[in-house]
Amino acid sequence: MQEISLVPDTIFSILGFSFNNAVLGSFIVTAILAYITIITSKKLTIVPGNLQIAMESTVSIFYTKLFETYNNKDLAKKHAALIVSLFLFVFISNQFSLIPLVQSLTSNGFIVFKTPTAHLSQTIALALIVVGFSHYIGFKMSPLKHIGNYIKIKSIIDIRSPKDIGTAFLDVFLGMLDIVGELAKIISLSCRLFGNIFAGEVMIAVISGMSIYTSFIVPIPFYLISIFSGIIQALVFAYLATSFISGVAVSSKANLFILK
Repeated sequence: MQEISLVPDTIFSILGFSFNNAVLGSFIVTAILAYITIITSKKLTIVPGNLQIAMESTVSIFYTKLFETYNNKDLAKKHAALIVSLFLFVFISNQFSLIPLVQSLTSNGFIVFKTPTAHLSQTIALALIVVGFSHYIGFKMSPLKHIGNYIKIKSIIDIRSPKDIGTAFLDVFLGMLDIVGELAKIISLSCRLFGNIFAGEVMIAVISGMSIYTSFIVPIPFYLISIFSGIIQALVFAYLATSFISGVAVSSKANLFILK
């Protein structure tokens, strides 16, 4: 049975930079995304085909959600582009094991390409992009207001009597909890995605490696479950990203047009 490890295997190094099989897998996913984008953009028609319908429906879902929050078409388009890109990257990554022959290539006993989202470093990077972008939006909309949501200096400055001290310390404590909550977002986004995809791969690897009789027919239902789980996890990740980004826009209570 194939060795199961949480740590991705380093395949090669260039100028001191190590490239593991999860990173190489993400290169493959990026290449697939680029190919789909080029093919779709070249074949846009008034009467759409199946691929164009699928892409337009995906964009429409997240664009509608963002437009309802922003009430601004330009901003909704800009942010929908990021959300859809993340969704497609996670979706294809989750189905990486279905790409023919890609996981059969080995180098020095290691698999060259592995599912990107089955490694925690990759999902943490995606979560950091989402949370970091949401704070970028909040800071650009209203820097002082956004910082004040987490560092409650105003409550301390506004102390005028002894009874205000308790309120001020409570606000400071709540601000610290909000900071912890932002860190929790990163952990939640990354670990949920990583845990589900990694568990699915481990389950299939264990069943396939039990004996020669369980290598082919028996894993098929588990592959189907893994495919379904990958689709759901991609949707959950994209919806949570949309919620985090649009939530900052609502809490900032600033004029969104300054982001144009």
